[in-house]
Amino acid sequence: LLLAFLAGLDTIQAAPVTCDRFVLGIDSGDAGNDCSDEAHPCRTVQHAIDQAVDGDTICVAKHSLAGPLVYPERLVITKSVTLDGAWDAMCIDPSDLTCSFWPIPCDPATVTLDAEGLGRVISITNANPMIQCFTITGGDAGGAAGDPNHGGGIAARNAAPVIVSNVITGNYGCTTMACTAYGRGGGIALIDSPSTAIISGNLIAHNVADDATWGQGGGIYLKNASPQVLYNTVHTNRAGLSAGDGGGIAVFNGSPTIADNDILTNTAGTGVLCNGGGLFVRSNAPVTIERNLIRRNVALRGTNAPEFSSQGGGIYFSGPFAAIHDNEIYGNVATLLDERGRGGGMFLHSLSEASEVSGNIVANDNRASYAADGQGGGIYLDACYATVAENQVFNNIASSSNPGYGGGIYINGGGGLIRSNVITRNLAVLGAMSDWGWGGGMMILDSTALVQDNWIAQNASTSAPNGDGVGGGVYVLYGLPHLLGNHILSNTTNSNTAGTGGYIGLGGGLYLEEARPWLDGNSIQGNHATGVTARGGAVRIAFCPAFTLTNNIVARNSASTTGSGIAIALSTGRVDHNTIAANLDGDGVGVHVNYTSTVILHNNIIISQTVGITNTAPAGSVVSATHTLFEANGQNYGPGVTSANEVPGPAALLPDYRLSDGSNAINHAVPLAWVTRDIDGDPRPIGPAPDVGADEYVRARIYLPLVLRNA
Repeated sequence: LLLAFLAGLDTIQAAPVTCDRFVLGIDSGDAGNDCSDEAHPCRTVQHAIDQAVDGDTICVAKHSLAGPLVYPERLVITKSVTLDGAWDAMCIDPSDLTCSFWPIPCDPATVTLDAEGLGRVISITNANPMIQCFTITGGDAGGAAGDPNHGGGIAARNAAPVIVSNVITGNYGCTTMACTAYGRGGGIALIDSPSTAIISGNLIAHNVADDATWGQGGGIYLKNASPQVLYNTVHTNRAGLSAGDGGGIAVFNGSPTIADNDILTNTAGTGVLCNGGGLFVRSNAPVTIERNLIRRNVALRGTNAPEFSSQGGGIYFSGPFAAIHDNEIYGNVATLLDERGRGGGMFLHSLSEASEVSGNIVANDNRASYAADGQGGGIYLDACYATVAENQVFNNIASSSNPGYGGGIYINGGGGLIRSNVITRNLAVLGAMSDWGWGGGMMILDSTALVQDNWIAQNASTSAPNGDGVGGGVYVLYGLPHLLGNHILSNTTNSNTAGTGGYIGLGGGLYLEEARPWLDGNSIQGNHATGVTARGGAVRIAFCPAFTLTNNIVARNSASTTGSGIAIALSTGRVDHNTIAANLDGDGVGVHVNYTSTVILHNNIIISQTVGITNTAPAGSVVSATHTLFEANGQNYGPGVTSANEVPGPAALLPDYRLSDGSNAINHAVPLAWVTRDIDGDPRPIGPAPDVGADEYVRARIYLPLVLRNA
């Protein structure tokens, strides 16, 4: 057996040796040993580092017979060396320690660097080392020399380390006993590191930045650093005991790229003012976050004072330059137990026009609050002007109790472009009995945002059987938003679609309040305002000093009491070039006006309604229509409505409510200077005069062969 074993070693020894220094943690002395002889390795890693020069590879081995080895050390690295833990070794003659080393597949469990709670595991300054294939544990940077309280596992300053294929676990930036300041970076802390620094392929789990008070970066903390953070699993880390930022990763300035990581079940803190359960970024420089899986992270896991908010269950980002692309963001929570939370999936603050948030899936029970006062179950945009495009935002919840705002997306101020997103099956509030929900799909507060070409479908403002719901699809309060070309379909203000339960349901598709909105070219179909008091199956407009509705198709919506199509109160505005059809359930009114309102209507098709237009407060309201094509209504309009220059039918609408060749709406509208396009973006007019309704008819064009054209 011995001969066979020796023969095997001879075979291994024939392979090229890539080590410059050798370490095997058995009872051999380091004195006088420069670690360069494979047969006589050093006992400690630090001694090998001290002997090394820039460019050396230090091979740290387990023992072939004894198995995995633990090196109880606290390393200081000031040289650009490689520490490699993917080695096995065997000493043939115990009397003189004649040893052999050979490479093995990387398994961090075989070689462990353990600081045993006595300090930081690895400190790096002014060097560019590589560290690979170790378990790095037992670190506590509280009071450590050089950047105390930073980086319990690894801390680097003015360095570009390459940290790959390690397990970094059970480390603390500081603990209750050791803290001399706040803890930053339980697993890794990089300060002033360039883009050549790399953190890749590591498992970074069960680390804590600060186990006493306020911590930042439970797994990774980056300050003025721009490393590549790639293909890591960042799992079950915690930033702080009370307050915390970045349960998994925290970034303060710098331009890191954070890509292709799994960021899972991390917690920012358990007490108050917690942000970024998975990832926290505050930077004035561009930061890229792409293709990460961000799942089941929590910003605040404990209880909070009602006046405070916890923000960003999955991601918290504050800064002008973000590229957030193609991430999967599932089941994150801004606050688990307290009174207020913002942005279950993402909280984004102050993004400039140069930022883009695109291609992300924000879904499957991201929740702003598991209690009350939740805002933005999926995404919260705070004073942002970014492009938010082509995201899928579905099955998210703003809060679990009264009130809840913006089940899918909450827009607070700012502007920007919200384009081509799918926003579906979100809830403003998952209520038990009588909770208020505002904006099942989206809430827009005091913003100038352009909301364009989105699918906003099957959202609900509240699920409470006796709850009050406002804006099943979209709720707009204040501001001057422009909603253009959206499909707003099958949303509801209450889950009780029969309309027998619930108290108030306002705006099955949209609720517009105290704002100056412009709705242009939207398809608003199949929405429901339900409840004992329900108004505006498609759109409810209230207290708006100026509103404009142009080129919209408003069809097959219902309100169980008032305004199955559009309900307007205490508002002033225009309704031009819309097609309003078959909004029949409830009162069956296409356009319902009451209280003190002034509504001017031009060039609309109103068809198949019980009543086309009503004015239920004629003493205080002005409702004036011209060039309207009425058809197949029980009554075209009621008292207090003036109508002039009516266009006779037929409307001859296609199933999608566009015009067919036989429609008398073609070329019979009065020109309006401010309406130059139709619902499909076609120019108005195409013929000698514009067409009535939302659609400008485009005749089929016949292109002759070239030979005939030249005849």
